[in-house]
Amino acid sequence: MERTLYLYDGKQEEMKKSYDVIVVGAGAAGMMAAITAADKNFSVLVIEQKKQEGSKILVTGKGRCNITNDTDSAGVMKNVMSNRTFLYSALFTFPPSEIIRYFNNIGVATVTERGRRVFPKSGKAADVRDALVKQMRKSKVNVLKRNKVTSAIKGNDGFYYVNVLNDDNMTDCFRCVNLILATGGMTYRSTGSDGSGYELAKKLGHTVTELKGALTGLLTKEKWVAETMGLTLRNVSLTVKKDGKALYKEQGELLFTHFGISGPVVLTASRYLLDTDYRNTVAVIDLKPALEYQTLYKRITSDMEKNASKKYANSLDALLPKSLIPVIIKLSGIDPDKVCNQISREEKTSLVKLLKNLTLTVTSGMDIDDAVVTKGGISVKEINPSTMESKISPRLFFAGEIIDCDALTGGYNLTIAFSTGYLAGKSVYL
Repeated sequence: MERTLYLYDGKQEEMKKSYDVIVVGAGAAGMMAAITAADKNFSVLVIEQKKQEGSKILVTGKGRCNITNDTDSAGVMKNVMSNRTFLYSALFTFPPSEIIRYFNNIGVATVTERGRRVFPKSGKAADVRDALVKQMRKSKVNVLKRNKVTSAIKGNDGFYYVNVLNDDNMTDCFRCVNLILATGGMTYRSTGSDGSGYELAKKLGHTVTELKGALTGLLTKEKWVAETMGLTLRNVSLTVKKDGKALYKEQGELLFTHFGISGPVVLTASRYLLDTDYRNTVAVIDLKPALEYQTLYKRITSDMEKNASKKYANSLDALLPKSLIPVIIKLSGIDPDKVCNQISREEKTSLVKLLKNLTLTVTSGMDIDDAVVTKGGISVKEINPSTMESKISPRLFFAGEIIDCDALTGGYNLTIAFSTGYLAGKSVYL
């Protein structure tokens, strides 16, 4: 067996082979679990297959890292879509208020923005990652990077034996009393969340529920969306309907893409459609939610009076983004060469209805590779919710996205990661 070298405080030393706790995965949940366990004076080793810790943290919140949501534990649970009651203990043990206080104490100043979303004041996700890495060093957590766990086996002696393979195809094996799997889900695979943790859990006797990509963009039948690709609309209202019934309605930011629509309100809407067949599903966009029908009619009439001698095609600059104007003109059915003072009341009424009900036919969500989080994972029936310990294999714990729990956008998924990671680290024992 090859000797493993560990770089710590600038010195290269032979790494120990036995630990009180081994954490697989140095993401949000894994680092929090490792720090918490180490602060109980347990020897801790974190094994990470990427060259740096917290790779997924860096891409959250558009690179700004939406750490949590400034609400209470019950508020978080309202936004959890799968197995919310399972998270009761974790969220009440380490609620958003404690998460905010924790990061403030380790040097990450925070700000609360729209929707009570909490971000680092610097606006840099790297500051969150770096603070956790620094805290691991301070707590004397050992970290082995660029090593992939190939198997985890529980020996007859009660210890867990963790086998790894590094980038140079060198193998090694480590032993521990407590094993915490915090390998993430199947989203953002480039950051290390490649689903390998599910296989480790299966071999230790656990069940993995069906895996799907949650919080994705929506594909649409209409191809005109490609003409507006990259256009972001703020403060629009989105209503998603299936078979004529509204499943979700919210106001916020929406983005047009080459395949359909995305953005915060769309990602959330997609979660309500995840378990449907997408038949008879539409997304209705109100481009002017602040204006009632009659008010918008008066606004359009006033604009056209000001542009009385202009063609209709050149009269919407003050009302709509430039890239959206050709689409609206085409969909409205009004002759683009028609002079504004010749546009009838019926045509203006039709335009108002279009702006208040811009409708797209939804054909599907996107693949799991393009999702924000994973729906599905280790069955919560097999995990003690008070400790995150396996009910099947003592001293095996789970934390973060690997568990079958997912939530809406707004900092809730990272809250789950930090809370379950903290509870797992707090619950390890000898």
